Amino acid sequence: MKAILGLVAAATAAQAARFVNASIDDTSPQIVYTQQPFIRCTPSTCGSDSTARLFNGTSTTTSGMIIIPFVGNAVYVYLGVEGTINFNLDGVLHGVLTGSDSNDVSLAFYEPGLTNSKHVLTIYPSTSAGSEIVQFDYILYAHQLPSKHIGAIVGGVVGGLAFMAILGKTALWLMRRRRQRRLSIRGVRLGDDWPDKPSLQLDGVLPQKPKQAM
Repeated sequence: MKAILGLVAAATAAQAARFVNASIDDTSPQIVYTQQPFIRCTPSTCGSDSTARLFNGTSTTTSGMIIIPFVGNAVYVYLGVEGTINFNLDGVLHGVLTGSDSNDVSLAFYEPGLTNSKHVLTIYPSTSAGSEIVQFDYILYAHQLPSKHIGAIVGGVVGGLAFMAILGKTALWLMRRRRQRRLSIRGVRLGDDWPDKPSLQLDGVLPQKPKQAM
């Protein structure tokens, strides 16, 4: 039974989850900008030529801190920077980037080795002078989703184990009942019909009463 359960657990774990990618754009309400952005680029405000290379055609330019919560096991940040900025994950510094053109938006930071849980990414200038300029585009993160088949898998496993348990209990009950019936037959007292053998042990079938001699 332990071997069966081990195989079931391994098969279930293999099918239990799948990894998918998701994005958070600069316009998402999930993002916190601690300072009022200088400009929010859209095709109408910055021109289609400038925004064609941007994710969803938008970006946000600021000198303040950017805070982005997400749930996943990897994160990739796309932005342009003029000056030096820091990348902090869950209160720990993970990277520093220096750039000379905030319009040069590209992959600026990534961290693939995270646990699949809640995280907070903080992007902030390395000095308090306010001279750093960040044109933030978006982040891409990977996270784990339960398989749509996991409910059916678990249900089938639990149902199968329950059925096996019921069969086992039924078989045990039948064996005990058969044994008790056999013992009750063997222990029949013959009384007046067999006065010389009051406790004769029978083997399943009662013998016929002997005929008296005429």
